[in-house]
Amino acid sequence: MTVVTISRELGSRGTRIAEAVGAELGAPCIDKEVLGEMAKQAGVNVEVIVEAEEKLMSRAGVVSQEMRSLFSADPSNRTRPMDQKTYVQQMGNAIHALARQGNAVFIGRGSQVILEDHPTALHAHLYAAPAVRAGRIQRRRGIADIDTARRIIHLADEQRRNWYQRFFASADWKNCRHYHLMLDTGRIPEEAAVELIVRAARC
Repeated sequence: MTVVTISRELGSRGTRIAEAVGAELGAPCIDKEVLGEMAKQAGVNVEVIVEAEEKLMSRAGVVSQEMRSLFSADPSNRTRPMDQKTYVQQMGNAIHALARQGNAVFIGRGSQVILEDHPTALHAHLYAAPAVRAGRIQRRRGIADIDTARRIIHLADEQRRNWYQRFFASADWKNCRHYHLMLDTGRIPEEAAVELIVRAARC
């Protein structure tokens, strides 16, 4: 069973590389499917999970009193609002459940942290210099001003940094200790990055 987690910066071509890795390994790419698995385990619509995630990223750090925690098997606990600890625990349960199903390539969602002790998982991080990433975003989105593309890159990095700090006790998502491979896609061609990840995953 092959499990790969891929963390990526915006503009690093991480999603395309992850999809190519999945195709080579015959493994599905999993991103928002994690939310679907959380909803399945909780017995709620996926929109409930999406709303909870959005509200947990607000300043309050906890969902509204109307958004009850539906994750507990004990109905008495469902009167408590979902907090960050509950959300991360259930996200972890969902990712572990999906990893147990067979080959999988996880894209983001802290999967490299959640599956850090998985015996066969390979963790990769894809990055590139800000100028390279901004240029890619400018071309891909048809943005006239490169400064706008730079601001998009900066905002995306801040959002992901805040997401990790909020949900994973101030974990640094760019720290090399979370990964087996860190690849600069501004220097390493996309095809070579796919090959390196696939070969490492098969070791």
